[in-house]
Amino acid sequence: MLDRRLLVACISSSLAGILLSVFLHSNWSSPNLYSDISSFWGRSWVASGQVPYSSSASFLEYPPVSGIVLYASRAIGGAISGAVGGVYSGYYTVFSVMSLGAAVVIAWSTWRLAGDLGVKLNPVYFLLPSMIIYGIYNFDLFNALFIVLCLQFFVEKRRGWSAVFLGVAMATKFVAAVLIPIFLLELATTKDRVRYFVTSAVVAGAFFVPIAIYNFGYFSQFISYYSTWGMEDAWYVWIFGNPLYSPAKAFGFVLLVLLLVRVYTLKMPLVQRSFIALSAYLLTTYIYAPQFNLMLVPLVAVLAINSPSLYLMETFNALIILTWFTVPQTPTSGPTYPWTLPQAMALLRSASLAVLSLSVAAGSGHSFVNWIRVKAGLPLPPPPQTTLDQSASSPAARELSS
Repeated sequence: MLDRRLLVACISSSLAGILLSVFLHSNWSSPNLYSDISSFWGRSWVASGQVPYSSSASFLEYPPVSGIVLYASRAIGGAISGAVGGVYSGYYTVFSVMSLGAAVVIAWSTWRLAGDLGVKLNPVYFLLPSMIIYGIYNFDLFNALFIVLCLQFFVEKRRGWSAVFLGVAMATKFVAAVLIPIFLLELATTKDRVRYFVTSAVVAGAFFVPIAIYNFGYFSQFISYYSTWGMEDAWYVWIFGNPLYSPAKAFGFVLLVLLLVRVYTLKMPLVQRSFIALSAYLLTTYIYAPQFNLMLVPLVAVLAINSPSLYLMETFNALIILTWFTVPQTPTSGPTYPWTLPQAMALLRSASLAVLSLSVAAGSGHSFVNWIRVKAGLPLPPPPQTTLDQSASSPAARELSS
């Protein structure tokens, strides 16, 4: 039976983290932290309430669900501006309220998922630095919401709803697409796989159809935008030196394919494999903005990870934005270049995530160290032996002795 008091604790913790984030990024805090949500307001089409994607002048570099959240914040915020002290205040307030709603559902869904898996959820996970520093920052809290919902419904064998929320997640941030093979491999029949794939693809595609009808040129704009965008917080900027070095993107893509192929061939539980797949994406993408870590929080909570590498990753991740504006931006230097404090934090963050991912894999019986030993032809260490006293105290031993 699910513990309702634990649900209340999880919701309270999640709300507390996002409320603190609301304050830290707001005009009420002095000084306040940077957020993309505030930055978007500097675009004339956002401030004037134009519909995103409707023309080349209202270009938004995020998929449609993110655009819906942004437009709803401005449209509803404008309607209540008189009550909250201005149009920007209304915009920020509405975005914050929607984020608080997302935080509640994330807590509920994570609680349900943990209960389905027989895990007792610790509410403190909803107060990790990523929740507080990046909760009100971009659209990643909503991405985390849809990812945990698709996992929850899949585990509950409500596969249709899982496919729907996976489609919505992909229409929020494309990263959710790396989970498709994992879900398909979990299904027993080809018919189930086809149904799941088609449902998620149709749901995701439905959000893009209006854009294709009214402004098909958006897609070429989108491709052009990201093809010219340089590396951002990717660890391998330290190898290539220049964040604008184009071949580095190919390097990251090859690494991504290699890691995902390995992840998809591992036999391990759904949540663990999903965590490692999302981590593989983060460790290889040429844009690993710190807010991306939000999608890992529900999975970290369900896996009950209590590792120094988790806390190091979270600390370094928070320090990326806290040190970002200490580096002057010039045509040949800035916070995305190696040897700067933000990129040192990003490098340490990636190293911590890599160690964390390896520990999750090892906990599921896939030790990287043992794999290296096998490839090198070295003997594996013997499994830990149970002492006589311990074995005698086990239920099986007591049954045999009685």
